[in-house]
Amino acid sequence: ANPPMAVNRVKVTFKDEPGEGSGVARSFYTALAEAILSPDPLPNLDNCQIELSSVRYSLYGQYKGRDRRGGTSTTTTSNNNNSRTLHRQNPRKTLSLDARPYYHSSGSDGSSSASNNDHMPANVIQLAESLFPKVQALRPSLACKITGMLVELSPAQLLLLTASDEALRQRVDEAVDLILSSHRHLNDNEMDDSLEDYSNSGSGGGGGGDDSTTTGGSTAAPAPNTSSSALFYQPGKQGFYSPRQAKATPDRLNAFRNVGRLLGLCLLQNELCPISLNRHVLKFILGQSLRFHDLAFFDPALYESLRKLVQQTLLKPGDPALHEIEAVFASMDLNFSMDLMAEEGGGTVELCPDGRNAAVSPVNVCEYVRLYALHRMHLSQLKAMQNIREGVLDVIPASSLDGLTAEDLRLLLNGVGDINVTTLIWYTSFNDESAESSDRLNRFKRWLWSIVEKMSSQEKQDLVYFWTGSPALPASEDGFQPLPSVTIRPADDSHLPTANTCISRLYIPLYSSRGILRTKLLLAIKTKNFGFV
Repeated sequence: ANPPMAVNRVKVTFKDEPGEGSGVARSFYTALAEAILSPDPLPNLDNCQIELSSVRYSLYGQYKGRDRRGGTSTTTTSNNNNSRTLHRQNPRKTLSLDARPYYHSSGSDGSSSASNNDHMPANVIQLAESLFPKVQALRPSLACKITGMLVELSPAQLLLLTASDEALRQRVDEAVDLILSSHRHLNDNEMDDSLEDYSNSGSGGGGGGDDSTTTGGSTAAPAPNTSSSALFYQPGKQGFYSPRQAKATPDRLNAFRNVGRLLGLCLLQNELCPISLNRHVLKFILGQSLRFHDLAFFDPALYESLRKLVQQTLLKPGDPALHEIEAVFASMDLNFSMDLMAEEGGGTVELCPDGRNAAVSPVNVCEYVRLYALHRMHLSQLKAMQNIREGVLDVIPASSLDGLTAEDLRLLLNGVGDINVTTLIWYTSFNDESAESSDRLNRFKRWLWSIVEKMSSQEKQDLVYFWTGSPALPASEDGFQPLPSVTIRPADDSHLPTANTCISRLYIPLYSSRGILRTKLLLAIKTKNFGFV
């Protein structure tokens, strides 16, 4: 297990923006949370964990000595040299069917295959030699073609393949998907062999269904789940998110772990992180068991449907209505299997061994809904949730979460998104720089709070974000660093309000009318251009 990350304080600066204090860090967490929760596809995650310069030097050192010992010939033609140079000048980021196969040497001298691999530089041939046996063990009939596809990838990706058997397996499965979608590289016999080998392997290599842990087995239908799918989705109530495991590549799982580290960092530094997770995810982070009733916070409509299904069976033995209920269950034709949503991997999964042939009855309906809820909330996204929890524990010890409930953790992470104006008034102090009479100042304060009270929920969150750098209020005044304040500046109807988010201070000129105050304040919080002044 990795030790907790030692972090004292996070320093954040935005390009072309003033300020670098805690308020800017809060704004950074807010902006990062918005990006993490975006429904847009992820960018290419290849190379994100490896520094390219170190990869190049590593590959160079790995093959330089072998080239010397091998006595690489210098008698090749200039055209062939140019071809080999071009082969690595523009390495591919994705696998391509246009890649030429690599032919492994079958004889002791390797002369039979040397001419077939003339399009590859010597160092690439040596790399292909090391990859070929591993690929052959996974896909014997397609090893030559797949190896040729793999060695066209970038140095960073190749280094990852040589170091990680799991990464290599996933790339091989990806290559198989590409090859089987096109027959132009294979003759009929090879296609028959590859199809038989592919179907017997038990791995589709594409959708998220093969990444889910199931009790009885599954049939994964094609689903739009790739390593570039959005990290989170909203299964029920808007604004509450669950991880979307999709194709659980090492880079994608590392992204989930980094989300967990972000959550842990905010907990460690007593900062709010506006990533609102579903209740079952918070319970998983806390190491608590999931219950059927947690489904109500995940998918309220589904929960209510299953709850009513169970309620129908709450009859005493011998009750005449029991026969009617049994007839109703028989007519529904339910069995111990379920169809997963696209975000959960798609396809059909059995909830128990031979679940398709196990009918749901009034006797076993409670077990059915328990397993149904378990698969929807837990098993379909297990790897993603495990990595989020591991990321949190990279930063803080597990003992620091002892005694917390899911509601406690939500308040610590997300604060109170429903801005209570009375609470905000209680927290806020005023400083006067206007040198005006107390009557005018008191009237100005009444204007301010009456305007805030009539704001929409979104406008209140925008105001608090502009003021403090976070769109929510902490669960208690202890969460403020320091408590919010308002400085009333000399009368001026020309300038907009500004804020110092590092000390949660709002600067407002003493406007001449309530209407001007409202217009200027709403304009300032909508533009969000003055939050670091």
